[in-house]
Amino acid sequence: MANYNVSITNGTGSQMMTPGNYTVSATYAPGYDITSLSPTTYTATSPTGTGTFTLTASGTLTIIFNETGAEGGTPITSGNVVMTDQTGDIEYGSAVNIDSTGTAVFNNVPYGSTEAPYTLYFKQLASDTEHNIYPDVFIVGMGSATQTEYILNTHIPTTQSITLGDGTYSGLPVSSAVLDFVENNG
Repeated sequence: MANYNVSITNGTGSQMMTPGNYTVSATYAPGYDITSLSPTTYTATSPTGTGTFTLTASGTLTIIFNETGAEGGTPITSGNVVMTDQTGDIEYGSAVNIDSTGTAVFNNVPYGSTEAPYTLYFKQLASDTEHNIYPDVFIVGMGSATQTEYILNTHIPTTQSITLGDGTYSGLPVSSAVLDFVENNG
């Protein structure tokens, strides 16, 4: 009975094999649980055959959406985000909800190492009513089994309608003026 090692690159590989029944195991797949391979058997047919297998990744990515894009910023309170390709056009899996603390958790994501992180792409689909969504596809270099990233969601400015009237003659509008508003931070 022959043994074959099939190298997989970008999800695909090929190998000349003699027809027969095979037991399959994964021996190398960084960021994935190699014991999760499914199925674990394969029948090679003549002259050509195809097989589809799956592995489950074992990383956890926490993405926090807030007003600073860094630890400690005011969080958004709802929305969702999805893993995509680098263009944002192809979505992988279902969107993950952003909770009231601005947190979205992606389980079972692939990861590499600090020297060679696994590149993942995400697109925010919705935010709460007070914040803008992040406008672009964003990249996460997943370099460890657990990782936290922060994404900026700017506060949506609200339109304020201001009326300036004459202080002596009620109802008479002031025809030309400039008012300066300075925010009090405290």
